[in-house]
Order: sequence, then structure tokens, then C-alpha cells
Amino acid sequence: MSFRLSSWRLVLAVLAVVLLAVLGVSALSRADAQQPPPTVVGVFSNFPVTASNGFSNLPEFSGSGDGVVGVACTGASPRSGTRIVGQVVTELRTDLTYLRIMRNDGLAITGNVLINCAIEVEDTAAGAATLDRLQAASG
Repeated sequence: MSFRLSSWRLVLAVLAVVLLAVLGVSALSRADAQQPPPTVVGVFSNFPVTASNGFSNLPEFSGSGDGVVGVACTGASPRSGTRIVGQVVTELRTDLTYLRIMRNDGLAITGNVLINCAIEVEDTAAGAATLDRLQAASG
């Protein structure tokens, strides 16, 4: 009988330790978690850029240091000829967003093209100012 009672005590002790460990881990993970700041998305159509061997960038105030969280762009124009924008690769840096603009066959584009961009910024005064400056720059 005492052996059975000891095994129950052992099981209860193990369950108590497991429960405390789970509660401790969940409390630590909640304490470290931070909510991301609220964001706003601006959509810019027919944004003019000049590509040189496929390389270009958005204006100087389009970086993560200006409140920009993410950028996604696609081709808008021209829609025929040898400069059809098939791919726009974006690289968000602190100071601005670098672009790599290529045709649908992967060859780099040189010349003036128009792109469409969705730009996500923090919902702050700095983010709103960045969207306003990008709107002015998009013509």
C-alpha cells in the first residue's frame, strides 16, 4: 500500500513540476513579446524611375529610418517593346529603398520606366511625412 501511495506522490510531484515549467515559460514569452507599431499602406501608381543596367532606387526618404516598414513594387509601363517591366526586386535599407528592375526574361532594363508600389509605413508623424513626400515625388 505504501508503495502505491509513493508512486502517486511521485506522479503528482512530476505533474506539478511540469505545470510550473509550462507556466514559467509562457510568462517569460509574454513578458518579452512586443506588439508591432500600427502601420498604414500607401499605394503609388505610375511612379517614375530611371534604371541604369537594372539598378535604381526610390527617393532618399524611403528607408526604414524614415518609418518605412515594407515596400513591394511591380511594373506599370511601358507595356510593349524591349523595356516591359517584368520584375521589380526591392531592398529596404535604412536610408532608402534600392530597386532591381528587369524584363520578364530576366535581362536588366536601362531607361525610364513607371512602377507601382505599395509602401507600408509606421502610423506616426514620420511615417505620414514619408508618404506625403513620396506622393509629391511620384508626380
